[in-house]
Amino acid sequence: MVQIDPEQIESASLSDTGLVRTTNQDACGEFSHEAGFRLFILADGMGGHRGGETASRLAVETIGAALTRCDESPERMLASAFRAANERIFRLADANITLAHMGTTGVALLLSSDGSGWVAHVGDSRAYRLRAGRLEALTADHSAVAELQRRGVVTAEEAATHPRRNELLRSIGVRESVEADVRALTIEPGDRFVLCSDGLWGLVSEAEIEAVVGREGTESSVRTLVELANARGGTDNITAQVVRVPGTPRQAADRTEVEEPQTAPVGEEHACRPYLLLGLAVAALAALLAVVLWLL
Repeated sequence: MVQIDPEQIESASLSDTGLVRTTNQDACGEFSHEAGFRLFILADGMGGHRGGETASRLAVETIGAALTRCDESPERMLASAFRAANERIFRLADANITLAHMGTTGVALLLSSDGSGWVAHVGDSRAYRLRAGRLEALTADHSAVAELQRRGVVTAEEAATHPRRNELLRSIGVRESVEADVRALTIEPGDRFVLCSDGLWGLVSEAEIEAVVGREGTESSVRTLVELANARGGTDNITAQVVRVPGTPRQAADRTEVEEPQTAPVGEEHACRPYLLLGLAVAALAALLAVVLWLL
């Protein structure tokens, strides 16, 4: 693992209403702790204008507040933080009819100064890592269509237009309890991470995210990504966070080449044969002469 200075981690966030919705139900935030942690969170609310806005805001606030509890392991801290957010949102929705059935997705990235990292998520907001020029998905959507795709029932192209594409199998605050998926990560200098809501990844391809984040700085990246989503129609709220670990990134691995056997050119090979035969003849004659002299 490599040591990193949390204060040197670059980050940028941008949330946009889009071109169709009248309110923005996405929320995002970042938090730091003196113990050497940086936490980044993104949430995409649902359940009416007020409900969605409230749920996403509460999720970010509650998960962020959990960073103060350093007595737990990072994995347990993140898991308990998502449970706490779920309980808080569920109880408020149960007590207030105007917030009934509200809920939210959530994705969080936790980076430590010792080079460790973790990602946790519920729903279909995503996390990616760009390393050595390659974009890698760090989360798997908790959605009906994603499950069908994992089972091979539908293709990626069919999933993009499937009638159940907005149906979540897991979300924060809708049910009495929920469990987040938590994954440990390795961190390398120059790694870039992207957190985004479905308003972005639903309209901007992973290849485009890879290209934009790979060539632009953090501030420029989030602006370009949001502009791309709006250029494709901006059909939902759009939120992106880009995080860059300090240091020089590792270059993309070169393709391994098989070393060709070293052979002499055809002309040279034939030119060597007469000298080889002459050498063998001289050696044989010398051996014969040595035997005769010994007999005499």
